Amino acid sequence: MNESSVITLYEYQLAMLHPMCDSAPASAEALLRTLGVTRADTAAAEQRRQAHRITSIAEFITGWGAPDSTNIDYHGGREFRYARWDLSFWPGLQVELTEIPHARILFRRFVRHPQHPRPRLESLSDLTPWSCTHSELSDSGFAPLDHVDGIGAIGDVSAFSAIDPATGQRGDYWAYFDWSLLQGVELRATGI
Repeated sequence: MNESSVITLYEYQLAMLHPMCDSAPASAEALLRTLGVTRADTAAAEQRRQAHRITSIAEFITGWGAPDSTNIDYHGGREFRYARWDLSFWPGLQVELTEIPHARILFRRFVRHPQHPRPRLESLSDLTPWSCTHSELSDSGFAPLDHVDGIGAIGDVSAFSAIDPATGQRGDYWAYFDWSLLQGVELRATGI
């Protein structure tokens, strides 16, 4: 890998923000203003990310420096390597990369920094864009979540049931995620 193929963590965060400009536009627009960047900047970062397919944690370390934490685990006889970096765009969150060596497979997702408290998820009103990760929602009183669509990247959809605090009635809802970060919740139409 040469130096021109290295994407910085700043650029990577811009690329991760790009799909959120559509899935959580109000939150994304507020962050864009804070950063002093435009949606076009996120699109350019996403193009750069896609043009430089990185398939190992070692390649990310070249561009980003040492991770904030690492771990190795074994599942079904296969080695899984994990590395996490703090995200300046989303304080309290980290991007976790999971590598399956020899398979050239790399997964990425948002996770809560272990030293930051998990959010209190007690009612639908707590489920605002970027309020929780998929794991946190799965571990909450809204569980179980049923996976509907997606592979852990953008546009993932899960289904769950909850009491609507406005009506007191139980309803079925869709939860939308990009990179395992909640983007929004909506009531499922009857009969779906």
